[in-house]
Amino acid sequence: MSSAYNPDATLDDATWVAVLLSERDVAGQIPINFVTNPAVSLSSACFGNGLYSRDKAVDCISNLLAVGFRRLALDLYWSVERRSWSFCPVAIPASADVFVSEVEVTSTTEGPEATSTITTSDLASSTTDAESATITAYSDPDGETVYELGPYRCTDDLDISMISDILVGYFQDTKRNLLVYTNHLVLNLHVAASDSSPTKPPAAVKGRDLPKSDSERAGALFNWNLYEYIYSPAQLAEDRKNLNESWYEVDESYMPITEYFTIHEDESGHQSTPDGWPSAKYIQLAKSDRVIIEYGSIDPQLADLDLAKDADAIFSPGYMTSAVKVSATANGTLKSGCLYKPKATDVSQANSSWAISSSIPVPAGLSADSTLVSLDDLISDITACGMSPMLNTTLFGETADADVSSYRNVSLATGWAWAVGEPEGADTGGGTNDMPAFDRCAITDLSLGGRWRATNCSEERRAACRVGNSPFSWTLSSYTAEYREVGNGCPAGSSFAVPRTGLENHYLYEYLIDQDTSLIDPTSTNLSRREVYVNFNSIDTTSCWVSGGPDATCPYASNPQQLEHKAVLVAVVAAIIILLITALTTFIKCNANRRNSRRRKRVIEGWEYEGVPS
Repeated sequence: MSSAYNPDATLDDATWVAVLLSERDVAGQIPINFVTNPAVSLSSACFGNGLYSRDKAVDCISNLLAVGFRRLALDLYWSVERRSWSFCPVAIPASADVFVSEVEVTSTTEGPEATSTITTSDLASSTTDAESATITAYSDPDGETVYELGPYRCTDDLDISMISDILVGYFQDTKRNLLVYTNHLVLNLHVAASDSSPTKPPAAVKGRDLPKSDSERAGALFNWNLYEYIYSPAQLAEDRKNLNESWYEVDESYMPITEYFTIHEDESGHQSTPDGWPSAKYIQLAKSDRVIIEYGSIDPQLADLDLAKDADAIFSPGYMTSAVKVSATANGTLKSGCLYKPKATDVSQANSSWAISSSIPVPAGLSADSTLVSLDDLISDITACGMSPMLNTTLFGETADADVSSYRNVSLATGWAWAVGEPEGADTGGGTNDMPAFDRCAITDLSLGGRWRATNCSEERRAACRVGNSPFSWTLSSYTAEYREVGNGCPAGSSFAVPRTGLENHYLYEYLIDQDTSLIDPTSTNLSRREVYVNFNSIDTTSCWVSGGPDATCPYASNPQQLEHKAVLVAVVAAIIILLITALTTFIKCNANRRNSRRRKRVIEGWEYEGVPS
C-alpha cells in the first residue's frame, strides 16, 4: 500500500540539512515546551482559497510537513447528519453523494467537467432545515466529486483518517534518526454549517447529536489511528511522578535540562515534577514517539462536548499553547511581544513555555520580494524572542499545494542559530581528512545580529561562558585563544557553552553588545571582541556539529548527508549475526533430519523471520 504522504517539496539543500540538524541536536535536551517550531493553520495554508479537496489537501499537508512545519492547527467540523468530523465548514447532505454518483461525467477543456444541480428538498433526510437550498456538484480534473456549498467547495472525504494516513506515512518516511522530529497537532473543534445556510452560524449541538462513541469523538479517532506515535497526557503524568524511573533512567544525553522546570524530592530520594516536560531526545529516541496532540479552541455550539473521555490521549484546551500578542512595523521589525527580559537569570523570569505568536502580522503594501524579506526578518525576531511563529495567512493567495516556496521560506526563517548561508562547507562531503578545506568551529558574530558562522578553529577569539547552569547568564573568557584552548579561560563558576534556544542566544547577544555597542558594526576591525566562540564544532566529522569541546565526536555516520545513523550499522551487524545463527540452526536441523530419515526429502525454498528464531 502506497503512503498517503507524498510531498513534491523537500529541504534537501546541504546547508539547510546541516542547519536543521544542528539546531535540533543542540536543543535536544531542552524540555520540548521551550523549543520553538514553525506553526501553521491548515485552514489558511491549505484551504485559504475555499477549496476543500482531498487530493489537494494531501499534497498541501505533505508539503508543509516536508518543508519543516512542526505544529499544525486543524479546524474540524462536526456534521450531525453524517455523524463525522470533516475539514469542510459546511455539512454535505448524507444522500447527496448517492445522487451525484449517478451523474455521467464528460470531459471538457475548461471549467468543471460536469455539473448537476441538486435541490435539498428532493433528497431524503438531507437536511432538517425546511428551507430548500441548491447544491451544485461537479467532477474536478482529478475525478473527485466537489460540492459547491456557498463560498466553499468540498469533497466528502476530508476526514480525520486522511490526515492520520498522511502523518503515519510521514513518520514512516522520516523514522531514521537524522530525520526524526516531534510534531504537534492542535484540534480546533467547530460545528458544520447547514448546507441550506452555509454562511450562517450553526445551531448549538446537544444531547444525542453530540459525538459520543469512540468512532465519533475526534480525540478517540486520532488516538486510534496514531496510537503508537503519540506522547500522551497519561504518559506525561506517569513520567512526572518518578523522574528516577523515567527521564533519568535513559542515556545522559537524553535527559532534560533541569533548570527549565520545578523538581520535588521525597525522603527516599525520588524526584518528581509538577510542571516539567521531557526533552525532544527523550520523546523521539528513548520513547520513539512522534506527535503530541491538544485540543485548541472549542466553539460555543459544542459547549456540552465531553472532552474528559479523551484526556488520557489528548491534552486539554490550551495545555500546549500560550498565545502572545505581537505587533510589528511596516518593514517587519517586531515592536511588542518579545519575551526577552533584561536582567533575567532563570526561566521563571522569562517564561517562554509553549509560547506562540498569536499570528504573524504579514507586512502589507510591499512587493512580493520585499514582503518576503520583511516577513523573514519578522519571523526571525519572533523566534529569537522565544516564540513559535504562527502562520495563519494564505501567502500571496496561493495554498501550499500550488506553490510551497513561500511557505518553505517562512519555515526556514524560524532557524535561530546560523546566519544566512552558514555553516560554510556544509555541502562538502567527507570526514576528518577534509578539515583544512573549510572552517569547522562556530562563532557568534555581533555584526550579524548574534547569528553564528563557521570559522577556522585556529583563529584566536574569546569564549562564550555560561554562568553556572543558568540558561540566560553569560560571561566571557579572560583571554583570547584558539578554539581548542579557549574554554580554559572561562572564569570560575562558568563554563564554555553554546546557546540551545533562540531565547538563550538572544541573551548572549544582548550581553555581548552591552560590553560595546559599536561591535554590531560589520566594518569593526576589532574581531577579537566582535566575534566570540560558542561551544559548537564539526571537527570530528564534516557537517556534523556537536557541543562538548574539540574532542566531541559525531553520533552519526561519517557524512550526515547520507542520512544514516551509526545505529543502522549496529542493526545490520545484528541482522547478519541473526542470519548466521538461523542458517546454522537450519543446517543442523536438516542434517539431523537426514540422519533420522534418509527416505524423506525436504526442500526449503526460503523463509522470513523477525528477531531470533526459536
